[in-house]
This record gives sequence, structure tokens and C-alpha cells, in this order.
Amino acid sequence: MRTMLLWNDPFDMFFAPVRRQAAFVPAADLMVSEGDLVLTMDLPGLTAEDLEIEVLDGYLVVRGERRRPEIGQGVSVAHAERSFGGFERRIKVPEGVDPDRITASMDHGVLSLLVPKPERLKPRTIQITTGEEQHQLETTSA
Repeated sequence: MRTMLLWNDPFDMFFAPVRRQAAFVPAADLMVSEGDLVLTMDLPGLTAEDLEIEVLDGYLVVRGERRRPEIGQGVSVAHAERSFGGFERRIKVPEGVDPDRITASMDHGVLSLLVPKPERLKPRTIQITTGEEQHQLETTSA
């Protein structure tokens, strides 16, 4: 008996479809806190100089190329599983994100992008007043 699991990741809507012609597609995780979105991407063998990051049409775009290492004369590849090539990942950012506040860091082949949420998406606590407090507010503001 074959069982099919149907489950939609609620954060799939953030990621644009991956172009199938790309040989290398870096794995990415998106974490959400009260004030930020944190995107981490595995980019083994790449450095900050190999990447380009920009905000374009409501998407955070990360692009680069993972180059195949040079092999010496007379050496041929007997088996290869690692993928190489150019890639582009597009991640939808909430409307109102300030691109100047996005920060990026790279450590041991892992890119981390911190995207501060716009104020309108941050949780707010609403104070509840009593009838007497409301009456005092109304009389002072009048």
C-alpha cells in the first residue's frame, strides 16, 4: 500500500520557484522571530566574493556560481555527485522591508541574512483601559 503525504510548508510562499536548469541549488532555511526574518543558505566552497545579493521587486535575490575545481592534466573524473554551476535564489520579503537594514554574513560556507521586519508586522501590545480611565482621557484631550 502506497501512502502519500500531502503537506504544504507555510513558508513555501516566500521562496520563488527554483529554476530547473540550475545545476547547483543551495539549501536554505527561513526562521521567523518577533522582529526579524533570518535566512541561512548552505554555500560550501563559496566565499562572499562569489556572491551577489540585492533586493529587487519585493524579493531578496542571492546569486552566484559554484565552480568545479580544476583537475590536472591526464586526470579524468570517474564518479561525480557534487553539483556545480550558477544559481539564483529569490525569497519574497514582506512589503515595507527597508533594504538598507538587511545585513549579511558568511561563516564556514553558510550565508546568514538578517531581514528586520517592517514595524507594521511586529507584534504590538494593546493596553486595555477601564471606563474611568477612558473618561479621564476624554476630558483631558477635550
